Amino acid sequence: MTSLFINDQEVEVAAGTSILEACRENGVDVPYFCYHPELSVAANCRMCLVEVEGWPKPAASCCTPVGEGMKVVTQTPGLEKDREMMMEYLLIHHPLDCPVCDQGGSCKLQDYTVEHGASKGRYSEPKRAVVNYELGPFVNTCMTRCIHCTRCVRFADEVAGTGDIGVLNRSDHMTIAGIVEEALESELSGNLPDICPVGALLDKPSHDVSRPWEMTRHQSTCTQCPNGCDIQIESRDDEVMRIQPVENSPEPWICDRGRYVYDAFRSEHRILAPKVRENGALVSVDWDDAFTKTSELLKGKRVGILFSPDWSVEGQASIRLMRDALFPDAHVAYDLHRRDMRPFAFEEGFSMTTAQIADSDQVVVLGSDLRQRLPLLMQRLRKRGLAGKPVSRIGAMNYRTNMDVTNDALIRPRDWPAVIAFAMEQVSALGKTAAGFDAWIAAVADRHEAGKILADALMADSCALLVGEEIRSHDDAAALINGLDLLMRACGHAEKDNDGRNLIPEGMNTQVLSTIYGDVRVSAGDLFASASAGELDALILVGSDPLGDGLFPAAAKAALEKVPLIQVAAVSGQVSKYAAVQLPAASYAEIEGTFVNMEGRVRVATNPIKSLGQERPLWKVMMRMIQVMGGEVPAVNLEELRALACQSVPILADVCVGADRDAVMVAPARNKGLVTYPRAQKSKFNLDVVSRYSMYREGAWVRASEALTEAGKIHALGDVIVHPDTLIANGLSEGENKVSSFLGESLYQIAVREDVSPGVLFVSKRGVAGDLSDVTEASISGGAV
Repeated sequence: MTSLFINDQEVEVAAGTSILEACRENGVDVPYFCYHPELSVAANCRMCLVEVEGWPKPAASCCTPVGEGMKVVTQTPGLEKDREMMMEYLLIHHPLDCPVCDQGGSCKLQDYTVEHGASKGRYSEPKRAVVNYELGPFVNTCMTRCIHCTRCVRFADEVAGTGDIGVLNRSDHMTIAGIVEEALESELSGNLPDICPVGALLDKPSHDVSRPWEMTRHQSTCTQCPNGCDIQIESRDDEVMRIQPVENSPEPWICDRGRYVYDAFRSEHRILAPKVRENGALVSVDWDDAFTKTSELLKGKRVGILFSPDWSVEGQASIRLMRDALFPDAHVAYDLHRRDMRPFAFEEGFSMTTAQIADSDQVVVLGSDLRQRLPLLMQRLRKRGLAGKPVSRIGAMNYRTNMDVTNDALIRPRDWPAVIAFAMEQVSALGKTAAGFDAWIAAVADRHEAGKILADALMADSCALLVGEEIRSHDDAAALINGLDLLMRACGHAEKDNDGRNLIPEGMNTQVLSTIYGDVRVSAGDLFASASAGELDALILVGSDPLGDGLFPAAAKAALEKVPLIQVAAVSGQVSKYAAVQLPAASYAEIEGTFVNMEGRVRVATNPIKSLGQERPLWKVMMRMIQVMGGEVPAVNLEELRALACQSVPILADVCVGADRDAVMVAPARNKGLVTYPRAQKSKFNLDVVSRYSMYREGAWVRASEALTEAGKIHALGDVIVHPDTLIANGLSEGENKVSSFLGESLYQIAVREDVSPGVLFVSKRGVAGDLSDVTEASISGGAV
């Protein structure tokens, strides 16, 4: 620690801390524009000048490290004169349009002009005007207001990694410009208006519609990805205006998916009233009529239940209570991306925080498009890469990362056993082994050299393994994860204080769900197969949309054509066309609830926004269903329901009684001693099918959002993609080709990319080629179907 004096007050800060950071930590106000705690130091606004005893001139506090015994003064007549001069310079070309600027009321330039600026300007020459740029659906520009702090440039380079904003020209001709007009490539672009200290970059969807002082703010949790960010929902007259990150939360940013999904809250796709299908159309009815129809369809019937993992813990507990009270023999599914339902050696969820992952000696990403799946974790790895720390990757596609990956290998999904077996042999040669190694290796005939990347990383003192959807959705996922578990144990990365096993989940609350539903859980594919085979009489879908998401759209379609569907949801989705009854449930922004993210952090949503229609919290819908169908209602208020949920998940009990939620971390399940060996592979088709997850297309909420739908069109890849060598090997060319699989034959437009592994059929546009997600293998040929 370093001791220094700030305005005659002695303080202690960590060595290497800048003077500005020391002032901020100790509540001393120093004005600044260009500084941002998450970005590199530019020191170009000169507003943060301070005086240091013994120094001949003021110092820029943002780039000056503290020194032992240093005496700093932040307020003197000389500094006030310097700040007044800097404000006059910054305002020379700035337009006087505060009354019509969206930033008005929360603008640093406005505040500092009042506090440090002169009462009258002296500049009388013509002011310059700057061309505005079209930067896509999320960011609006008014570049005449720009003060050249370069925060946006540093954000694009250091956080987003896209480099699509830069500085052009010098001096009076200097401008900040979008290098790629019409669309910023970053999935974090919505943070640009947040970091702009003036009104040069503005939030386009909420442009010219509201003022900061008109907002009511609601604390909630984003459920659009497993990261579960803390968010602040800003509303006016019960209409959501925008979503912002929460200051001082674990993640300083939020992604565009979580930020701009809010227009779906008031979209035409919301289910705002109970509906019953009559004469082929859904018509609004009252709750009593809807539940009467529900009871007719479900009472005494064989029922399957499928729900989204993104409901609150209270909502998910209520589904289990409904199942136990009304359908004690019913099987339940909640994961649309998992085929193999055998127990995993390490179940979904992270054993490390994202900060711990970024600090590990080695990070290996196995089969995941982190930029689309977990963009905030990807930006941490990008920052890690800029610091020179290694990040390795193995998978079916060189997914775009906007960083230099240290080691990269393209493989086919059928190669995963060979990769793991080769890694086992490599670490065994170095004296690292675990019980089960020999039998696991003996079960695999082939070896793949990509295993050396994995083995080399495991030799480090700490290694974070990020296991993605290519493995989790594999037909033999249990064996693959068991092999990875053996490797981590052999190399010392499965200890209590050094556990690097991180299985990326489909959604929120997975650690809790494995506890609540472990004894009744089945695959969604098995559930649909049972319905198609006549083993079920009805399906209840709670917030899930298997026609638009996941790996079973064809199976879901076949099942829903056989049995009636009761849909309980906040947004309709593609599955609504099969619904016999729709029961409206409140969205995550409209409830009080508890959530658990992929790290195991407990998040609590409070002060919800007002519901637009007749929708109710999910737990109330479930309790009413129990009552109507003659069951005994187990809970009549949220406190009673939470008490029942805590019986299943005792670790949440402290949070329910008001303990510090940040002190509670829910660990993922571990099945120590489990041994699962790879199955013999029998392939009928010569290509492996891999389905792409797109943050702009996956999820009923996203498809209901106009802003995200527009972004999805901008960022879309081709329908089906293969490596050029794959087409050459089959004597084919780009364009329309026949794809054969267990589903039959269909014609698709096939494009080529060299970043796809040879031998892989990459389904990138789910809306067109979605049914291919049902299969793991296919082949291509020319000619008509």
